[in-house]
Amino acid sequence: MLFVSCRTEEKPQLAKSNFSIQNDYTELTNKITELDTIKIWVGLSQCLFQGVEKLTITREKDSLKVQPEFAESMVIGAEFKKIKPVFISVNDTTWKFNEFLKRNKNRLNLDSLKYGRLQITYKKKRLNFMTVGLGDNAKFLIDYCKTMKNIMPDSDYHIYTGIEIEDPELITQ
Repeated sequence: MLFVSCRTEEKPQLAKSNFSIQNDYTELTNKITELDTIKIWVGLSQCLFQGVEKLTITREKDSLKVQPEFAESMVIGAEFKKIKPVFISVNDTTWKFNEFLKRNKNRLNLDSLKYGRLQITYKKKRLNFMTVGLGDNAKFLIDYCKTMKNIMPDSDYHIYTGIEIEDPELITQ
């Protein structure tokens, strides 16, 4: 016996993210969806301190989950220590990471072959934020650490929260 039917079943539409790392990075915390995973790598090394921070940012309903990991060395294979994740509201005004990215827009380099002081990776695309010289690097790290201390006030790794460098001779352009 053979049954023939003209009815076709509609396939359910799979959810899709419209997030674009190159266009949406300054609105990162507002525009990512539950389908997106953003990875951030930051070189915290300066003078005698060596350290690396990795952040994994995901969205869970109306909250962002920020999963930090730290290594106190830049040596390849260094062991990363996972810290308790931080959950913040999508509408939170405490972290201000988007504002940090906007302030440092001039440091953006889209060359995927270079490694910046801060790297944001989404899928296979990477944005690099570059610094030039010791003074510029210090100014960038102070800004970054102050931003991170807003959500991790007890962090031992965000040590550069002192005064900003204002002397233009110390900053290499």
